[in-house]
Formats: sequence, C-alpha cells, structure tokens
Amino acid sequence: MEKKNRKERGRLLAFEYATLLYACITAGYISFFTERLEYPWLHYAVRLAAAGWIFFAVWLDGRSALPVLAAARRIFPFAMLGYWYPETSCFNCLLFEPLDRYFMDADFILFGCQPSIEFSRCLPQAWVSELMYFGYFSYYFIFFGTVLWCWFFRKAIVDKAILLFVGSFYCFYLIFILFPAAGPQYYFSAPANEAPDGYLFCHIMRFFQAVAEKPTGAFPSSHVGITLIAVLFIFKHCRELFRYALPLFLILMASTVYIKAHYLIDVAGGLAAGGLCYLLFARRLFR
Repeated sequence: MEKKNRKERGRLLAFEYATLLYACITAGYISFFTERLEYPWLHYAVRLAAAGWIFFAVWLDGRSALPVLAAARRIFPFAMLGYWYPETSCFNCLLFEPLDRYFMDADFILFGCQPSIEFSRCLPQAWVSELMYFGYFSYYFIFFGTVLWCWFFRKAIVDKAILLFVGSFYCFYLIFILFPAAGPQYYFSAPANEAPDGYLFCHIMRFFQAVAEKPTGAFPSSHVGITLIAVLFIFKHCRELFRYALPLFLILMASTVYIKAHYLIDVAGGLAAGGLCYLLFARRLFR
C-alpha cells in the first residue's frame, strides 16, 4: 500500500500538466516574436524554472510523504498566476493592435450608449460606488474561498477544483494574448475612465489596480468567467453556500462595468468563456 501511495504521489497531477502545456504553448508563441520582445530570455527562463520546480517537486514527493510538499505543489500554479497574467501585456499586441474600439463600437450598437460611462454617471453616489467596488473585490472571496473550502472540507475534489480554475485561467490568458483589449479604464481619457469615489473597498481596489492591473485582459472578462465557474462549482458541490455566492456574483458582474474595468460586451464574453471552460475542465478533461 505504501508503495502504491508513493507511486501516486510521484506522478504529474492534471493541473501540473495544464501548467506545462501553457508554458509550452506560450514558449512557442514567444519563439515567433523573439525579435519584437524585450528580454525574451527572461520569459524562457521563467518557463524553464517553473518546469524544473514541477518535475523536482513530483520526484521529491514520490520519495517522501511531506504534507508541506503536497501543499506546495497545489499552491504553485496559483502563485504563478501572479506572473502569467501581467506577462500577457508583453505579448498581446504582437499579432493585433488593441481591439478596444471594436468592443466600444459593439457596446454602442447594442445599447445605444457606452454603458461603462453611463452606468457610473447615472449612479454617482458614494454608497453605490462602494457597493460596486466591494462586488469587484468579492471575486477574491469567491474564487479563493472555493479552493480553500475544498482544501479543508472536501479533500477528494481539491485537485479537481485546482484543475478547473488554473486551466480556465490559462484559457483566458491565451485569449488575452491573441485578442488584446485594455478596457475602458485605459482606453478612455480622463475623466471618462474614472469611477466615482467610495469608501474602504474603493481605496483597496484602486490600490490593487495600481499595483497589479495592466492594460490587458478586458475581453472576455476573466472576473466574470472565473466567478461563474466558482458559482457553478459551489452549486454542484456546496449547495449551502450558493445563496451567498450568487448575490455576490450578480453585484460583481455589474461592478466590472461600473468601475470601468470592462465593456458590457466583455461581461457577455466572460459568461460564455466561463461556461465553456466549466464544461471543458469539470465535465470532460478531469475525467
């Protein structure tokens, strides 16, 4: 039995395959545009280091039973998301110029206005702004909360949850690279790109945006798509939390337009992409 457990620990997990696949796909993309990239060797080095860690961790995990190592293998892909996301801003204009004007035109054709401008203009009250910023921040509650809930209460499905989220992030990042869009907060000029002031969560999210946000990833909205995936996962595996997750998700969808992170059409794109990723990873690939 111990030998069998060691053998299982010493194998690549599904989300590690997904991470290696994403690294290989983007490395191939980098190879086509090496001359147009600044410091291309750095992007290659990160991918080699990530692959090296994964194989080393798998090898070591097969020869030991350290809980901290098992945890590190599952934390690593989430930690790397903090690098993969801003990196898309280095790649996303290599094929096309930013496509914001097309998404802006689509919003105007469909709705007769620019929702990302008119929404906050119609409701400039500080309490509305605070609610919207809280809704946008709730993305972290729902996403990380789902993974942590699995980790502490449903160990049997934690790897499924990690594959679902990590794999979906990789799909979104590949779309960001191929179809660049900065979003209203970067594309519009001041003051049209500014949301009304709020209170606590307004300042928290503006700090996050200043530190972590890049002019990339507007279409489709990964905030909407990933949160939809989390809500669907909660509905299936933790029905008692669904009543809390659903209202937050509805506020979050509105907030992405209100704070000018996304065009309204990005929300529709996020719903479609999130639903497809859920079907792909939760219903197909994990099996």
